[in-house]
Amino acid sequence: MSTKRPGRFGDVPASPERRGPPLPMVTQQMSPVPDGESIDPGATRVDNPLQAIKPDIAATLFSKPTTTMVASSRPMPLAPVGPPPEIGLTQHHLSDEAPDERLALVIDPDSERAASFRVLRHHLLEIGRPQCVIVSSPGANDGKTMTALNLALALAECGRAKVLLIETHLRRPQLANVFKFVPPWCFAEQLAAHRHQPMMPWSLIEIPQLWLHVGAVNPRIEKTQLLDGPAFAIAIERLRLGGYDHIVVDAPPVLGSADVNLMADAADVVVLALRAKQSTTRDLRRAIEQIGANKVAGTVLVQ
Repeated sequence: MSTKRPGRFGDVPASPERRGPPLPMVTQQMSPVPDGESIDPGATRVDNPLQAIKPDIAATLFSKPTTTMVASSRPMPLAPVGPPPEIGLTQHHLSDEAPDERLALVIDPDSERAASFRVLRHHLLEIGRPQCVIVSSPGANDGKTMTALNLALALAECGRAKVLLIETHLRRPQLANVFKFVPPWCFAEQLAAHRHQPMMPWSLIEIPQLWLHVGAVNPRIEKTQLLDGPAFAIAIERLRLGGYDHIVVDAPPVLGSADVNLMADAADVVVLALRAKQSTTRDLRRAIEQIGANKVAGTVLVQ
């Protein structure tokens, strides 16, 4: 295994060349649609589902499309009280093999793609430095795992913050495959165990090259199990005490299950990933209505 760090990090001018995963675009916070107004369902796929909204409503939802998230007026949850959890770390170093194409900040940290995730980091910190951020999407294959990965990497970049990346998509876990390891204790199994014994130690993976801790689901576990909402809430309450500045959650899609609803109360904000030419305005509105507009901090358009 290689112990060398990835290439130089830092906010740098965008590179004209693009390689690897598509480029995300940051959009601002979404607000409820005024009574009496409507949005074109937009069931057909569009280049940018955010811009398929009727002009008379666009100003309400997105005063500056594709530019910023706006500050949230809602207070962040109070930090839990209690002793810090015991956390056991297993070190994992990235191999010499080509990294997963979704790791934009590892493949080319000086690229425009990487810079876009730093912009996402900047806008997220502007809305109140949320400690627990859920990254989801209306449907499958909208780029939420790539968004969660690179948001966590951007937040932890150069050791600027202590960041934990966890996944709760139990039916399609991705993190173990992305980083090429098998977790010594599956994060899904830890959720179940800590529901009954909250003071038990946690077992996480440390990737020193990326200044990142990871709680991954073993891809070999039974895929039919469902997320336990109370177990997730207990886990987040304990992990908030672990000294992490940010906990980024790679969550399942919103539509088709209640998993994100079960998690939302334990998190500070939800960020939705949208795929250009795939996500629809109808699905976006349904996802916002299902979660609650007051919980959605903004969206990321993956092109």
